Amino acid sequence: MEEKSFISLYQRPFAEQIAFNLEQLNYRFARLSEIDTTKKENQKEYLMLFDSFLALFRALFLEKGTKQYSVQNYYRTKGEDDKAQEIDDFLDSKIFIWSDKPIREVLKFIADKFVCHVDPISNEDLGLANFYMSHLGNPYVNNNLKCIMDTISELMKKVTF
Repeated sequence: MEEKSFISLYQRPFAEQIAFNLEQLNYRFARLSEIDTTKKENQKEYLMLFDSFLALFRALFLEKGTKQYSVQNYYRTKGEDDKAQEIDDFLDSKIFIWSDKPIREVLKFIADKFVCHVDPISNEDLGLANFYMSHLGNPYVNNNLKCIMDTISELMKKVTF
């Protein structure tokens, strides 16, 4: 695709779609946060909503290609490279204080292995996913899902559509 036609994709209709998708992401996160996972009958609903949330988060923030319809590419096309870089820098920061594993890698691992693809998984993959999910849901640790969403929201407030 030529650069000029690619840039035209980011005009008003795409800005409206990004705004709608961000609204949906925030709604899904709010609903996800309301689910009491200590009750067994709520656990399947939580996983279903988490999958929906993560698939949209992945599409909006985790894609790296220059022709992806990510929020960061939208900002870069608008000439707001610094805003896009802030989001990427945050997602590339460490999720755990004891490991160099970036937030992006953890979220993408779960999304790619268990949500967006139906790939063969090992017991190690399953254990790792369960560990990541428990970390993301733990209200007492840094870089849990709430912290990630709060930081992304703060970065987003700096930018207008």
